[in-house]
Amino acid sequence: MSLGGEVKVAKSYKRAGKAAPQFLEDDPSTGYLPGRRWPVVRYGLISLAIAAVLVFAIELIVRGDFAGTVSFFLQPLKPGWTTIVVFALILIGLDAVLGRSHQSLMIVAPLTLSLAFVGHQKSHYLGDPLYPTDFLYARQIFALLPLLVRDRPMTALAMVVGIVAGLSLLVYGWRMWRRKVPALSRKGRLARLTLAVPLLAFFVSIMDYATFSWTRDRLQIIPIMWDQKENYASNGFALAFALNVPMAHVSAPPGYSDKAIAAIARPDVTASVPAEKPDIIIVMSESFWDPTKLPGVTITPDPIPNVRALRSGSMFSPEFGGMTANIEFEALTGFSNAFLPAGSIPYQQYVRTPTPSLATFLKSQGYRARAIHPGTNWFWNRGAVYAD
Repeated sequence: MSLGGEVKVAKSYKRAGKAAPQFLEDDPSTGYLPGRRWPVVRYGLISLAIAAVLVFAIELIVRGDFAGTVSFFLQPLKPGWTTIVVFALILIGLDAVLGRSHQSLMIVAPLTLSLAFVGHQKSHYLGDPLYPTDFLYARQIFALLPLLVRDRPMTALAMVVGIVAGLSLLVYGWRMWRRKVPALSRKGRLARLTLAVPLLAFFVSIMDYATFSWTRDRLQIIPIMWDQKENYASNGFALAFALNVPMAHVSAPPGYSDKAIAAIARPDVTASVPAEKPDIIIVMSESFWDPTKLPGVTITPDPIPNVRALRSGSMFSPEFGGMTANIEFEALTGFSNAFLPAGSIPYQQYVRTPTPSLATFLKSQGYRARAIHPGTNWFWNRGAVYAD
């Protein structure tokens, strides 16, 4: 205020008090969220909320049923809540690696949601959930894409547009997040790793389905490896998928060795062998079956009268609607897939050396064994399996 050329400055006094703490990203003592009280609690709650939304979206995509998804999470102390905590720890740990709060969502969300979509599609078309071993067959899946595009061109076009748009949005969001969000301090990153890594390592250690775990039992994570559909329904997509990771490796049973097999007593069997060896032909077609077996259905005239007149019995197929390679394996070797991990394809995973089969037996008796398949030789690894 000016009076007669003299300038006087009026001072305002504020009540003295303790200044509110500022948690800045460049402050080495914190490194969490800028300008907020209780940054650790706030960051943890946000991470849990993000994880909850993500896990719910995954289950909703896989199950395709909103009511069923809600029911899965309404069970207290059930695997749904455990999955949320695990996802939160993964997000926190990746944030430390990436150096930005909540940026890990841009990696975890697209990856897990894509897996959920693929799992839903596999369950819809083949009736089986998605297994970790399915990624061994990526080449076969890509080989089938032209057929899928021809069958559903608009769906394929929508998927391509969606993927391109999604990737563009992801790249743009990633760059914006790196520019706008302050970098975490060294202390903040170390704190996140100190929390996430030990807990995640402990969780991984209890996921071996073949070993009893008191903690896993208390968390209501019950491996149901003999019924994979129930396993995925009960434990949720993420946990059931994790439980199946060890199943990719088949360990030899206790006491198994070449000497142990050679020591097994073999009964004396006498069989008559014809002087002239007959030709033996096996025809296997995954599209051939007896429609009269459908309950409550009558078909006239008989669609396969010649086959019915010649046949002398029936065969129980271990697969329906695909996976013919597994039926071939059982028919040629006599080995059952029931003793292999769920989702196994022996042709793809286990046939790496000469394997006893009907073909090797007949060759030892003077036959020439030949296998003919109309498809490409690499599909289901048949080129290596059929090799002499």
